[in-house]
Amino acid sequence: MSEQRPTIMEAFVHQFNPKRQIAKLLDLKVPSIESILKTFTRMIIAGLFLAVVLVSLYGTGWPAIEQLPQNVADQSNIKALGVLIFTDFVIPFEILSVVLLSSLMGAIYLAKGDDN
Repeated sequence: MSEQRPTIMEAFVHQFNPKRQIAKLLDLKVPSIESILKTFTRMIIAGLFLAVVLVSLYGTGWPAIEQLPQNVADQSNIKALGVLIFTDFVIPFEILSVVLLSSLMGAIYLAKGDDN
């Protein structure tokens, strides 16, 4: 004896039975202890980071900003910066230029895509 396949209407009624939908809603998944600990650890790290940022903002000497010279010509340090870059900071400047060049080449390679 072969089983009779349900009609489309019977399948629809079975699929969207309100009792079945309520049972699906009540099928709550309890999070595992590992996921709870991971979430708690992330919250602690975020809170510590926020505390460090707030302490550093509180400790910043904001009145020192008002003591800056108001004349724009007095604030220009381009010549002194150039001398420092090409005398005391030559090696870090060259390393930075290589890193920027390699990242530019990588970005071009990724943007070009695969031609195969």
